[in-house]
This record gives sequence, C-alpha cells and structure tokens, in this order.
Amino acid sequence: MLEPERHELILRVLRQGRFASVLDIVDLVHCSEATVRRDLAKLEATGKLRRVRGGAELMEAPVDSVEPTVQLPFEYRKGLLLETKRLIARKAASLCTDGETVIIDGGSTTFQMVEFLREARLKIITNSFAIAEVLIKHSQNTVILNGGIVYPDSQLILDPFHEEGFHNYSATKVFMGVYGIDDLGATNTDMLLIKTERAMIERGRELIILMDSSKFNRRGNLMLCGFEKIHMIITDSGIPQQQREMVQANKVELLLV
Repeated sequence: MLEPERHELILRVLRQGRFASVLDIVDLVHCSEATVRRDLAKLEATGKLRRVRGGAELMEAPVDSVEPTVQLPFEYRKGLLLETKRLIARKAASLCTDGETVIIDGGSTTFQMVEFLREARLKIITNSFAIAEVLIKHSQNTVILNGGIVYPDSQLILDPFHEEGFHNYSATKVFMGVYGIDDLGATNTDMLLIKTERAMIERGRELIILMDSSKFNRRGNLMLCGFEKIHMIITDSGIPQQQREMVQANKVELLLV
C-alpha cells in the first residue's frame, strides 16, 4: 500500500472512532510498526491528528451526524467488538431451522454467523464472498451467490447494473447489518450496496437486524428502510433505555445478548 493510501485509511479509521492504537493501524495497513509511526508523525505535522500514548487521535473537526459514504475495510471491521458480534451472531444463527432458505447480507457481524452454521442444513443466499467461502469449505449448507463484481475492500459481490438476481428467490429470514438505527429507521452508507439490500429485504418474510448497541441513534446518509420492514433487532445489553423504548414503540421485537 502506498503512503498516500495509508494516510487516507488511517484518517478514515480515526473519523469513525476518534482514536486508534498503533497495533490496530499495523493490522489495517499491513505495514511495520516503524512505518506506521512515521506515517503518524507526518500526519501530525499536517495538523490532522495528534499522537498520544499507544496510538493517535483525530484533530479534524467532527463530521456531521449524517456520515459520509466511506466504509472501513471489512478485514478491519470484523475485528472490532468481536466478542459482542459473536454473541449477536450466535443468537441469530439459533433462529435458523434446517431446511430453511435464508438470506445473509455481507457484514462484519453477519460474517460471525458462519461459525454457528457449520452443522446446519440451510439454503443460504448471500452477497458476501467471505461468508460463501467459509460455508462452502466448512459446512454442508447449500450456498447461492448472486453474480457481480467482487469488491476486495468489503468482500462483497455486487452488480453495479441491476439487482434482479434476488428477485428469483424467496426466503423465510433476511439477516442484515446496518450502519445505524434512529427514530426514522435503518440507514446505511454505501449507494451500491443499499440497492442490493433493499432487494434482499423484499425477498424475505422477516428482516432481522444484527447490530451492536453503539449503532443506535447513529444515522448513515442513505435510508435503508423504516421500522415497518423490520421484524427483529438483535443487539447487546448496552442499548440505552431510550432506544429500547423507541424499538418497542415501533413494534419491533428486541433480542438482547
């Protein structure tokens, strides 16, 4: 990865979490610790970040609450809040019954479902190269992939021209992650992905959202769907009381792990 690409990726991480450790950045950019420290020194000299003990924090003004369309790479996101994501994914997998046809959207939390579906006997439709690869190698599930371009950053397979492939299927459940949920419903940030996700939602009887509690009251810049489309939300017990009441007021089932 070239230096300008590393710098942009470091700033993208900081814009999401305000702080990142040196070791996290090493894993993200696949460079030595010495290289990362030099990158941080150069970015600090431009006033974009400040080096602190063990890492760096953002110096830029906070972005608007409606986030930009930039997503962090899948390989980085899947390691964040890993234990929480595994608990959520395990609960989601427990809702599946052998013989069902389900849709699993690509994402860092839905990816964790694969570990708990190894012994299942499902028909699984997915747009995730990462999910499909694991399930094909390590399970007896039938895996159906939609056609399109493989995007290495997100590990998703998306068709930039149409999403009609999903119209040929019917599923009992759709498992999906989102960027955030607030009083208007579920949002995301990727213009190409959201078209596919809307098509997925229309092909399932139940939409089940998998998300950690930090995503409540956070809004992406693209509307995915309102609460009327959501059957259930699986999240951790860190969800604030106000958000619990919001979900319940919208008649959405809430499962806590």
